[in-house]
Amino acid sequence: MNEPEPGPATGDPRRARDPRVWCSLAISVTIAYGLIFLPLRPLLLALSPEALAAITGSRLALIALGVLARTGEATLWWPVPVAIVSIMKFHWVYWWAGRLWGRQVLERFGGTTKRARRRIARAEALVRRYQVLAIAATYVPVPVAREVVLAGIGSAGVRLRTFLLVDLAIAIVSQLACVAVGLAIGERAVPLLRQYAVWAGLISLGVLAAMIVTWWRGWRGSAAARRHDEGAETGSG
Repeated sequence: MNEPEPGPATGDPRRARDPRVWCSLAISVTIAYGLIFLPLRPLLLALSPEALAAITGSRLALIALGVLARTGEATLWWPVPVAIVSIMKFHWVYWWAGRLWGRQVLERFGGTTKRARRRIARAEALVRRYQVLAIAATYVPVPVAREVVLAGIGSAGVRLRTFLLVDLAIAIVSQLACVAVGLAIGERAVPLLRQYAVWAGLISLGVLAAMIVTWWRGWRGSAAARRHDEGAETGSG
């Protein structure tokens, strides 16, 4: 796919106005956001399900909130509306990518292996059959890449307004269903939830520690390589 490198700061004003550059930046921000909060999810669930629901739109957090709300230990009035918006906050980015690059972007998101091509084919079949309603597949555990479906809807020419309205409607139904599950389970799940919170917090801290150690080792290796190169240049001079 012929596209500009991410980042508008190239000194070319025409490039700075290129929507493909800004879309690439938006994709990078979306990926970075996901990577940052991936190891933090268990810890946030243990410390504050409200915060996890608001930041990531986590359905597990909403179920936990429903459980805790039955015992009066949590509130629903603000985390639920925020979680509805949060779960769909980056969907427009993938729609935009599909609108800009068409079918070419599907392989970028889905991959080029045989298995990935099959997943892309399934996503395209969903979009062809259901059009914008295919968004619903991104809210349920089916073997279809969410990013590919959203980009496929964009490449199919669906208008942004229609996309956002349907996405919002499905997000409302999905998130409220999770809260309802938690409310239905009620007090029976509170001991299990507390036990999970303890172990999840420990696992999250372990993952964060491993990431920090990996980064530190990589930084030390890079620094040593730079010192070696500088010493070699000094010796040859």
